[in-house]
Amino acid sequence: MEVTREGYRIAGPGGVEVLERCDWGRPVARLAELADRTPEGLTVVVDSANGLLDAPLAAAGIPVLRADPPVLADGGATAEALADLGRSRPGALAALPSGGWTMSGREEEIAAADRASAPVERQLVCAGRMLAGGDGAGPLVALTFDDGPHPEFTPQVLDVLERHDAPAAFFCIGLNALAHPGVVRRIARAGRTLGNHTWSHAYLPDLGPNGLALQLGRTREVLAEACGDDRQVRWLRPPYGGRSPQLLRTVDALGLITVLWDVDAKDWSRPGPAAIAERVLGRVRPGSVILLHDGGGDRSQTVAALPAVITGLRDRGYRIVDLDTLLAATGRPGPG
Repeated sequence: MEVTREGYRIAGPGGVEVLERCDWGRPVARLAELADRTPEGLTVVVDSANGLLDAPLAAAGIPVLRADPPVLADGGATAEALADLGRSRPGALAALPSGGWTMSGREEEIAAADRASAPVERQLVCAGRMLAGGDGAGPLVALTFDDGPHPEFTPQVLDVLERHDAPAAFFCIGLNALAHPGVVRRIARAGRTLGNHTWSHAYLPDLGPNGLALQLGRTREVLAEACGDDRQVRWLRPPYGGRSPQLLRTVDALGLITVLWDVDAKDWSRPGPAAIAERVLGRVRPGSVILLHDGGGDRSQTVAALPAVITGLRDRGYRIVDLDTLLAATGRPGPG
């Protein structure tokens, strides 16, 4: 399975199949259909630049092998190359456990890279080139949504935000934006912030210059085409919060402001609307950046929790602001 500028390419015994301008649900459904038709079983090979598909496939009961460096080619391998790796070198690939998350098996490596990034993070925060959240910028907080746009749930989130007159930022996956440009336009026309969440939810520290340029550049182009203006797409949220010192410096050199978070609602686990709201309200502090999701799965619980989150924050004396306002409130220089 390969993600491309147009969509998804599936290489299998029957040849190559191309699924264009669609979100991740369609290829997952197609592979589930192929698995049902394959008596000897079906295993899907993806790479770590393709974080949209492996966890949903595993949840669907389809075995998944993941190509990581040094097997992974910068920018992602072709579907044919991944299929060949699955046949010839399965031992060089990581098996994703059933119920595991996308980067299962690499937790210690990711945590070590995050720790090593701390000095660069402090420099960027002090220079006004990064938001990490919770830095005490007065009673101000920002709402952010990842993994959209989604044709059903993103409009519902926008409806709630409009009713409550609440700003928010939407960190979009390029492939989803390609599939749903009308939703991107609605985000922009509503005055909400658009952010870059990469083309295919890639773990960015795995990528070299070519892969990083593809992941960020394609997404910027699609968002700019949908909303008619690429000047506002200057915020980046790295998938999984994955970072390294070199990545942070490169992103800054590209003129992008990295946005992490300090309050994770964990709404992706679908614990119920009350639990989502309670988690946010129990962990918020001045300057918090709150992480929620409008895509990547069933987000009906997020939509249901959002009114309680907004009113609960305001009842506690917090003002919900956009990312520019939160960045400016730190008293540090903003983007030039």
